Amino acid sequence: MTTKKQTKVTFTPAEQRAARSERIQVRDAEPYGWIAFSEADSRHNYHLFRNPETRRLVCTCADYIYRGEAEPHYECKHISATLKYIARQYLALEYDPQRQYARKAA
Repeated sequence: MTTKKQTKVTFTPAEQRAARSERIQVRDAEPYGWIAFSEADSRHNYHLFRNPETRRLVCTCADYIYRGEAEPHYECKHISATLKYIARQYLALEYDPQRQYARKAA
């Protein structure tokens, strides 16, 4: 009988945050941006908005505040969840494959 050798899979911190973002609920915020609810306590939430200068999402969570400015292209789990939310909204409401095909043909 042969046994398979198990290899330990190691995920990067960014991959771990992205996986945890699946448990985060995101909603549109008024008058602009998005609200991401804490995965631990839905009574806590974070406001996300697009920085007009960098054109990137910004989050009000401590993780982003302490690491986001120091690390280029840093995404906290709330930003990851919000990007997924935006993509789902776009695909459901605005994506038109015919329009995309017409652009390629032009």
